[in-house]
Amino acid sequence: MKTTIHTIFVTLLTGVTLLSSCDDYLTTLPSNSLVSEGAITTEEDTRTAVNGLYQGLISVDGSYYYGTDFITRPEVGGEDIQTRMVGDRTENFYRFTDRQNNARESLWSVPYVVINRANVLLDAIESGSIPMTDVTKNSKGEALAIRALAHFNLLITYGTPYQKDNGASLGVPVITTVLDAASLPERLTVAQGYEAVLTDLADALDFISEDKTYGHINRWGVKALIARVNLYKGNYEEAYKYAKDVIDNGGYNLVPNAEYINMWGKRENSESIFDLDLSSTMYGGSRELIGSLVAPSSYGTMIATTDFLNLLNEDPDDVRLGLLIKDKDGQKRVVNKYPGLDGNIFVNNVRVIRLSDIYLIGAEAALRKGTPDQNSADEYLYQIRHRANPNNTKITATLDLVKKERRKELVMEGHRLYDILRVGDTVERKGGTHFLNGEDLITVNWNDYRTIMPIPQAEIDANPQIKQNPSY
Repeated sequence: MKTTIHTIFVTLLTGVTLLSSCDDYLTTLPSNSLVSEGAITTEEDTRTAVNGLYQGLISVDGSYYYGTDFITRPEVGGEDIQTRMVGDRTENFYRFTDRQNNARESLWSVPYVVINRANVLLDAIESGSIPMTDVTKNSKGEALAIRALAHFNLLITYGTPYQKDNGASLGVPVITTVLDAASLPERLTVAQGYEAVLTDLADALDFISEDKTYGHINRWGVKALIARVNLYKGNYEEAYKYAKDVIDNGGYNLVPNAEYINMWGKRENSESIFDLDLSSTMYGGSRELIGSLVAPSSYGTMIATTDFLNLLNEDPDDVRLGLLIKDKDGQKRVVNKYPGLDGNIFVNNVRVIRLSDIYLIGAEAALRKGTPDQNSADEYLYQIRHRANPNNTKITATLDLVKKERRKELVMEGHRLYDILRVGDTVERKGGTHFLNGEDLITVNWNDYRTIMPIPQAEIDANPQIKQNPSY
């Protein structure tokens, strides 16, 4: 069955779970069910409901969100990672052949399931029937933050980049209340969507704790997310301010050079600001998680391009070269950031926000803001380059150098296509390993309609208020 926003909320109101196999929301960690009305009545219920938000970020009913698709699409959609061969799992994302009738639901319906769960939890808390303890407050802060994250991800997937037209184009429906069965939400502008996201994040800071509970977002994670959203929006003053705060005061540290390779096979590390903790969930056996897509012993569908290998090999002593392993063809073209935990290639905790990303956000924003801060940009770039190779010395940071370092440092973490689109850059896939043809999207920039995903046709059919993205 095709899942739409309308069916998600109608299902909630009829008191029936949207999907099956979870008997009791309050006793079983919910991976694929929705909380029903009246199920959240105590502070411990709010904590359990929050767990359901994180589970939803990974997957709902076999539709993999952060578990696979939200990472793989922007990676193979750029110039650094490609699909290995025709017929592989990521081919549609690589060739930009998703259309309204075949696009995966994972990027549309799953975020709205997460948003729905957050709204139910927030509605229960704001009803006043649950004591507003520290636990309840923190649950409210986490719910606001995760709702903001889900809306932001929808905006960058289905909306025109903010900086192309200052947010004037259509974005996505922004859902901040529990809707009734007759509700047919419409798309707001991208600018309105960003406003809602930043409002939720600002509100989250009033409730969320600084305590570091692995697998959960905390106050520093919210501030890091505010920095990221503002970077996309082009509000570089705010992006810099929040990135600097996290760097200076968050208590996170870059993993040392000697531990860099091994950190990817560990549950957590000192630069994990917000990870999704698959190691403690029921998803450990799925062959559709990103670890399986990457691993040569499984699907092995994602490999580094010749262009990226040349980029990384500019410095033969770059520690990140140690991530490369052989693919199914025996060539060292797999960036092995998903080696599995405890020998299980299917289980890899997803790094949603790392400190290295915040350093690079800080460096870029420092250069782009109204009054550039060259010293901060130089220092932040140095920290990443020095970790990659301790022989690297401080250099004068430029936007081109920061962009290059983002490619090297954040490859395979779900950023590349969005980094291209958010500032109107153009990337041409080149090198000897691509199997693209003249009908595929080879030159990637924000002027091609295919870089924005189509709204699933089931949503258009169910809700006449929803307009399709142009040219689909």
